[in-house]
Amino acid sequence: MANYLVENDLYDREFVDLWCYGFEELAERARDYPLDEVAEITEIPAEEIAAAARRIGAAERAILQWGVAIDQIKETIPTAQAVLALFEITGNIGKPGTMQQPASILNYAAGWGSEFLTPEQEAKRIGQEAHPLIKMGFQECVTDDYIRCLETGEPYPIKVAWMQTTNPLACTGVDAKRTLAAHMNIDTIVVVDLFMTPTAMALADYFLPACTYAERNGLRIGDGAQRAETINKAIEPLGESRSDMQITLDIGKRISPEAWPWETVEDLFSDILEETGHSFEEMQELAPGYPPFDYRMHEKGLLRTDGNPGFQTATGRIELWSTLYNSLGLDPLPSYEEPVPSPRSTPELTGEYPLVLTTGARVWSMFHSEHRQIPRMRALHPEPLVYVNPATAAQHGVKDGDWVWLENQHGRCKRQVRETPIVNERTVSTDHAWWRPEAPCELDEGLYDLWDLTVENLLPYDCGTSGFGANYKNTICKMYPVGKENRQWEQKDCSSITSGARAATPARWPASLSMATRATSGASRCTRWARGNTPRRRGSTAICPPPPTSATCAPTALRRVMSPPA
Repeated sequence: MANYLVENDLYDREFVDLWCYGFEELAERARDYPLDEVAEITEIPAEEIAAAARRIGAAERAILQWGVAIDQIKETIPTAQAVLALFEITGNIGKPGTMQQPASILNYAAGWGSEFLTPEQEAKRIGQEAHPLIKMGFQECVTDDYIRCLETGEPYPIKVAWMQTTNPLACTGVDAKRTLAAHMNIDTIVVVDLFMTPTAMALADYFLPACTYAERNGLRIGDGAQRAETINKAIEPLGESRSDMQITLDIGKRISPEAWPWETVEDLFSDILEETGHSFEEMQELAPGYPPFDYRMHEKGLLRTDGNPGFQTATGRIELWSTLYNSLGLDPLPSYEEPVPSPRSTPELTGEYPLVLTTGARVWSMFHSEHRQIPRMRALHPEPLVYVNPATAAQHGVKDGDWVWLENQHGRCKRQVRETPIVNERTVSTDHAWWRPEAPCELDEGLYDLWDLTVENLLPYDCGTSGFGANYKNTICKMYPVGKENRQWEQKDCSSITSGARAATPARWPASLSMATRATSGASRCTRWARGNTPRRRGSTAICPPPPTSATCAPTALRRVMSPPA
């Protein structure tokens, strides 16, 4: 599309001349992608691509709302560069109705807290040599590097893991069995969650029950155009549960009190809101609060720290050719890399795996691996679905409602067919992060049907060149019916994961951490969990009491979830 805009003089020459850097280099790179070739790559007719480009080029105002389809591909950064370039060279920046640099209340994109690390600690951050974006300051660890560290102990063994607002076995990780096996090498794992997830059940040494939103105060800053919104506690916390923020503040004050100077979470919230001029308690009455905002900020010196007109880059311009990426050894221009595997990159696999699989289809009643325990939400979407074109379903001998296996060279998962014309005949699309709270919860009995249901079985660890991105949205698979003899969920043999995984019982947290609901004290468990599961420590070194029988692995209300009201 960029090539079409340039060749047909549909870009904003004045804006490019005044505010863009590297236009000629971008134009040269774009010539590598003529319409006919792009049509072949994308399977979108060339005229439709040209029509979309003309519409952007002719629009008085144009704006893009993008989602995870851009984020969840291997080369996400150059793809994002390419998409943004369409709006940059057409001058759709800073004007009303166009792309904006939103004002921030809390700038958390790259993380924070690095000022509390000593140079020795900073040097120990994993993945810096392989991924220069991490070395330059992004406060993250690339998942692939983390898993390799767990498996090899290099550059050093990880002794403790704290898992909060995450469910890596069922959702945020891929290759669930590899993820599970790697975490067996950690001495102590703490899980903070509202529900007993597959991750908590399989890995937790200590489980800290978190409050729901109704039981706590909170602050919602928002993504994109930030605003100050408050969550206002309606009831007292149930059982021994505490808010995520309270748990984090309590443990932070014990480990690094200089980094956690607040006495209460409300003090912490007020500190975040300092630039608004209001305390958290005041914002509870005023919310939502929006920070000051102006259009054409690049013309008024509102984007640069030196107060000069322009953008906060080395050149002061929008860098179509990125000086930052170039300095880090990355490609400074947008580029395209064919996914591996795919019909184009691995044609030798097409015979066995003829379908293109895209994962992560969103359903409004569930968010990632959440809400499977809530009867009303589960009734709206009771089973994991694969969306299949009717012609494709007929070709594979299946129909709407049938159960099928999706399989590739990495693994397989079960899905129920939903016929729809919205996907093309070569593609199947499925939702992700599936597990069943009502299913047997023992590791060797399927761990809530995780081994059969998670589409992450089909996805390997394989990050992009920058360390960001992974091919969750595009891989290959085959589809075939589940045989009658296999109607009962197949239970995977996990003995290779659990056998001899741990040689010694992990060290306990200090007794002063009374907020930790000990896995060994079933009677003291939060009342929410007393009705449900207790965590199950992996392998022969389990430090938890035996979990309930399969029939009681889920609370009564959840065991009824598969019989939704008519």
